[in-house]
Amino acid sequence: MFSGEYAPSQLKQLIQANCAILSEWMDPDNGLLIELYSKEVISHRELETIKAGKTSYDRNDALLLIIQRKSDEKCQKFVTTLRTANMSHLAQMLEIKP
Repeated sequence: MFSGEYAPSQLKQLIQANCAILSEWMDPDNGLLIELYSKEVISHRELETIKAGKTSYDRNDALLLIIQRKSDEKCQKFVTTLRTANMSHLAQMLEIKP
């Protein structure tokens, strides 16, 4: 279960380590981007930049680059948003395993 207790940038390292899988399996067009925008994880300009990608892979790659530059708090909101956007299987990859 996602505890929200990460050392600084540990979550960013997990996101970076799983970029290829996240890029392959995230669905940016099924509410994920709008939800991230509404939670103020990404700005309007970032939303438009991501949406400009021609393919879902391009959009996912742009999103992941942006997320990795965000604060740890916003990275945690990203994981929470994956769960609420019916992508719990991806959020689980970003959990610390004991």
